[in-house]
Amino acid sequence: MNLSEIIEKQDFFQNLMREKKKNTLSSALLFFCEDELTAFNSLILTALLLEYPTFEMFNEQSAEFLRIEKKADLDVKVYPKNNEKLLVSDSNEIVSEAYVKPVNLPNKIFIIKNFDVSTEEAQNKLLKILEEPPKNVYFLLHAKSEDRVLPTIKSRCDKIKIVPLDKKEIEKFSQDEFANILGDGYVGRTLTLAKKDDLHEIVSFAVTLFTEMKNSKQVLRFSKHFLDYKDDLSLVLQVMSLCIEDIIKIKCESEKLCRLKPFLDSLKDVEPEFSVEALCEISRLISNLREKLEFNANLTVAIDNFLLKILEVKYLCK
Repeated sequence: MNLSEIIEKQDFFQNLMREKKKNTLSSALLFFCEDELTAFNSLILTALLLEYPTFEMFNEQSAEFLRIEKKADLDVKVYPKNNEKLLVSDSNEIVSEAYVKPVNLPNKIFIIKNFDVSTEEAQNKLLKILEEPPKNVYFLLHAKSEDRVLPTIKSRCDKIKIVPLDKKEIEKFSQDEFANILGDGYVGRTLTLAKKDDLHEIVSFAVTLFTEMKNSKQVLRFSKHFLDYKDDLSLVLQVMSLCIEDIIKIKCESEKLCRLKPFLDSLKDVEPEFSVEALCEISRLISNLREKLEFNANLTVAIDNFLLKILEVKYLCK
């Protein structure tokens, strides 16, 4: 079963199909989903649902799907242009394009990814067009975080939450233990992780960093390895967050609830070294590092400081 088939069977998409059949589908849909791949595929399938009466024939290998994915469709436009965040220039272009009639298909559709990381000005530029869209024009927006979307935008859209699947459902599609844990119930993310050749190596490094870094002399070595995984830093930080969760569970004598079970013995060994206060502070440091990376901070300096602060917190909060 491919990702498209899985998405089509989920409740949110079944509801979209019913709304489309009744001709009551909103012209502006705001999808909330933490997994970009699942979200993007969902938006493309929704566009195909709007454009083709036989959309069920399409999946991620179909020419129609691929044309949208590659930003080559004349009537289904994908933004942002830079693949990172929506800019004011993008919003201005969307407003202008919305008044241009479709070329080949019944509707003009705008897919906007990662809408929540766009600037407030870029979001504001779309308020009027979302409220009064031209005929046969649809807007499909994706956001990971509801908090970062302007209330005025949310009020103009029908909101759709793509919820993660439970553990048993995910295991139907992937047998990789770590991919299933780190995928957080999202099929797209889980299947992508399962294909990573170095996934187990990344997980092992993150746990080792947490369990074996004991003094400042080791920071340089761990920092170098950290930079080796610069394309997967969010994954390393996610595993470190799981280490914190599991150590807290060990402290609460709830070992059965731990998720990183292959590393349970190592985590139990270091559990006495971390107070709950220290674990909470390290969790905050992880969040801060994520924010710095998002704003393109100096990677080497940010990681060195991060590792040194972990050691500092660890010993100050004993």
